[in-house]
Amino acid sequence: MTNLETDSKFLKKAMIVNIVGTILKVCGPLLTFVMARIFGAAEFGIFVSSQTLLLTIARTSTLGLDKGLYWYLPQNKLQGRAGHDGVVESFWTAVAVSLLCTIFIFIGSFTPLVSKELPWYALSLVFYAASYIFSNVSEGNRRPQNAVFINSFFVAVLSPASSIAMHFMGIPHALPLGLLIGQVCGFALHFILVRRQFPEMTLRIKKFVPKSLLLYSLPLGFDEFVSSFLIRSGLWMVMMFLGPEMAGAYGIMVTISNALQTIRVGFTPILTPVVAGMDKERLKTDLKPVYSYCVFMVTFIQLLIGFFIVLFPDLILSIAGKDFIVQPETLGILLLVHLVAGFGGMTLVVINGMGKSFYTLKMDTLSLIVALVSGYFLVNPEICNLGLVGAALSMLLYNVVAIIWNNVYLLKLGLRVYSSKLISQAIWIFVLIAFYILLNMQVFTLNYVEKGIAYAVVLAALGVYWKVMKKKMEADKNAHA
Repeated sequence: MTNLETDSKFLKKAMIVNIVGTILKVCGPLLTFVMARIFGAAEFGIFVSSQTLLLTIARTSTLGLDKGLYWYLPQNKLQGRAGHDGVVESFWTAVAVSLLCTIFIFIGSFTPLVSKELPWYALSLVFYAASYIFSNVSEGNRRPQNAVFINSFFVAVLSPASSIAMHFMGIPHALPLGLLIGQVCGFALHFILVRRQFPEMTLRIKKFVPKSLLLYSLPLGFDEFVSSFLIRSGLWMVMMFLGPEMAGAYGIMVTISNALQTIRVGFTPILTPVVAGMDKERLKTDLKPVYSYCVFMVTFIQLLIGFFIVLFPDLILSIAGKDFIVQPETLGILLLVHLVAGFGGMTLVVINGMGKSFYTLKMDTLSLIVALVSGYFLVNPEICNLGLVGAALSMLLYNVVAIIWNNVYLLKLGLRVYSSKLISQAIWIFVLIAFYILLNMQVFTLNYVEKGIAYAVVLAALGVYWKVMKKKMEADKNAHA
């Protein structure tokens, strides 16, 4: 079996896992909507803002070692090292840094600078950071199903369910404590599964983090800090300029649209190890069919979900309550962002897989500048009265800038990663966008029965399209094998 055939077999298996994970991910957001209805827009807005801050600190606490393990673990085999080399060192480093951050938050809570509620959220910080390390170990070791089940289903369901249960039991601080329960249990499962993969691994530190892993990871660590602010800048600006209730409404729309983003993000741990295992010759011959296959699968799954969201936005938003149905056109822009990123944004994954982590830091720094400047002008009601639409437009702008820049960079490296067969994918995206615009401009109106029929027709058309494209993609792969 050739290297390309081995990689293709792994991609197909991982794709099935990703689809199952996508189905499981529905459970978490549904409970999140219920939680939003129970706790109200204002309290839920504070929860969303605090959680995103916690995620930013936790990701930064890993110093990029979690993402670095995507690249380093496949290299262990090539370099003749132990399969678990770098895992324990990365784990204890993340624990130490996140524990230090937790202590600073608790100390800060005695001053006016830090909210009195934030230390309750900070209790989860160490478990977040440790879970990132072990989760990425499984993914870097080509076992994405572990992270999919634990992160996308187990923790995503357990955390909101625990918060809801504690609320009805009259337990205070139900939201941060529910988060803590989910993270502790998720970490325990990750730890057990990693020990099964590497039974010879102990938790004793025998050396410092390997130099090559550290040098690759540190730019990713700084980038994680930058990109975390980048991803959440829109929500925080809404919180700052428009208040917690609008932040809660925007948070729900982001949660819904993230159904598309998670498809793309789910392919990051799949594509990165594959690219990391390619030498220069294979990058020129095998990268194009591998990358095009991933783009095809990401966009196809996004289209299945995207058409449903476009047809039933009010129904989805109403699950959280009437308070969250604010500027529903914002949801359409967020969907467009993730569709565009699904088609052209995975070039950054390729660049990371090639070991060029410092480029990622520079790119995300530029994107953050674009996001902050555009967000300030588009969200600030004293300058531009766009509200939540402004935040979504800011996200669209910095994503487009990054995608263009990354693709130009790959062209300069002499790598052409798009198959001509992906043109049909772009056409489907334009069809979805046009459909959304026509519905919102009320060029035609559909009741729920008619929308159901329309969605069934779309599914049938996509089913035919899948069969045709699958044959073409297989023929393209065989031609390169």
